[in-house]
Amino acid sequence: MRLLKSILDFYIRSSLHVSVCFVALAIVYNESYRFYVPLIYYVFLFCSALAGYNLIKYGLIWVKKPIQTTWVIKAMTIVATGIALACTLDFSLYAWSFLIITILINCVYVLPIWKGKGLRYSPFFKLFSVSMVWAILIIAIPQFLHYDAFSTPLIMSEFSLSFESIALIEIHTLKIFILVLALCIPFEIRDLKYDEESLHTLPQVLGVKLSKRIGLLLCAFYLAGIFYDLNLVEQFNIIESVMVLIIGSFIWFSDKFKTDYYASFFVEAIPVLWLVLYIALE
Repeated sequence: MRLLKSILDFYIRSSLHVSVCFVALAIVYNESYRFYVPLIYYVFLFCSALAGYNLIKYGLIWVKKPIQTTWVIKAMTIVATGIALACTLDFSLYAWSFLIITILINCVYVLPIWKGKGLRYSPFFKLFSVSMVWAILIIAIPQFLHYDAFSTPLIMSEFSLSFESIALIEIHTLKIFILVLALCIPFEIRDLKYDEESLHTLPQVLGVKLSKRIGLLLCAFYLAGIFYDLNLVEQFNIIESVMVLIIGSFIWFSDKFKTDYYASFFVEAIPVLWLVLYIALE
């Protein structure tokens, strides 16, 4: 049991779990809505998630205490960074513009640019920054991987990208943003026992009960988005709705006294369950 716990702890601590779940959400969402995404982009997503999360969590520790850090996680992060950068060589300038936005969000999250600290100490920034980065990486960037111009009229004429398709991308980016916001709330509640009060997270400012209600309201907004879209496949409609209800249940039963595995493993794994059900019923 101790060996299994050690393996599970390393799997979570090394950001392998969040990276797998991140890619699972991207695959199930893009496949279900018939958005074409090349395989190499999913490789990029996995590697960039692993490198990004580890650099945010351990970057300063590696600088201050390079000898005392886990070399395995450090090596994994270096390799993942190299692979992610190699995957971006074929990205268009348009895709790179979105990618730079996500990089800047991560930088201002960590770097001491606001009162000598990162913007993670500004109210709710942590919650919104994670959701924005996930939404851009999952939906926005892959739809513009091979558009080579910034000018909207030029894109329209050369690649026949209609205003309708642009609106569709915006709608689904917003939906993923709302979904990830809801998914993050159990983590915000769990971290009450760890976070400094100066972080001003949602449950610190508004309390646990109101944070849960906001999470359920976000789930309701997402469900409304499902039923608003008349072009959905009926089968996927059901699966997606069930997944949102599961997220709502996890939000409702979350508290700071539960084991860390509640959020770090089980809540995080909801996209993997979603993907498994989608494959099984496809």
